[in-house]
Amino acid sequence: MEWKDEGIILHTHALGENKSILSLFTPTQGRWMGVVRTSAKTKPWLQCGAKVDARWHARLEAQMGSWTLEPLSSYTTPILDAPGPLMAFLSAAALCHKALPERHAYSRLYEHFENFCKALPSLHWMQAYLLFELTLLEELGYGLDLQQCAVTGVTKDLVAVSPKTGRAVCAEVAKPYEGRLLPLPSFLRTDNPPSPQEVREALILTGFFLEHHLLGRTLPAPRLRLSDTF
Repeated sequence: MEWKDEGIILHTHALGENKSILSLFTPTQGRWMGVVRTSAKTKPWLQCGAKVDARWHARLEAQMGSWTLEPLSSYTTPILDAPGPLMAFLSAAALCHKALPERHAYSRLYEHFENFCKALPSLHWMQAYLLFELTLLEELGYGLDLQQCAVTGVTKDLVAVSPKTGRAVCAEVAKPYEGRLLPLPSFLRTDNPPSPQEVREALILTGFFLEHHLLGRTLPAPRLRLSDTF
């Protein structure tokens, strides 16, 4: 059994001195694990954030199998001196590694993940990150409905989201439930740049559904650190 594709390294775990278990996100095969041989020559680029040309092979499909990898580029090297974007990438990679079922293709999510990676050196990296989180929730069956009020159907003055249904509600409906709903920052429905307060609110919103609905456990450490910075 074997296949070939490109992919982005999400996670590596040392397996002795000269091997690692590597988690790769690919457009056609999804998240896939395998063992890769390491050396002094390969260790510098066999890191989270590297884009690689990959060949996976195993005697049987059910086996973990092995990787043969060639480096293509790195999404983290240009942002090593940018703590915010680097933290956002590590958070996105950790979420993919923890949340995505292995060996299921998510071509649309991969496209959004790579678009986010390409936006990391820009001024819009945080918006791209939040769009990635919303897409991750949607692709795994927990998409949020932020386009109209769940009660009245109006599309304006939407200010909050129900933690039970993931649907938006307008200010009139939300008022009696103040303190029990999640904030809905307006930039998630427009092209306007967010304020730091709106970024905090968006991270609270997506973080709640990631933790309670998708993962069923505490958010990965890189995601918690990203929230703390805001």
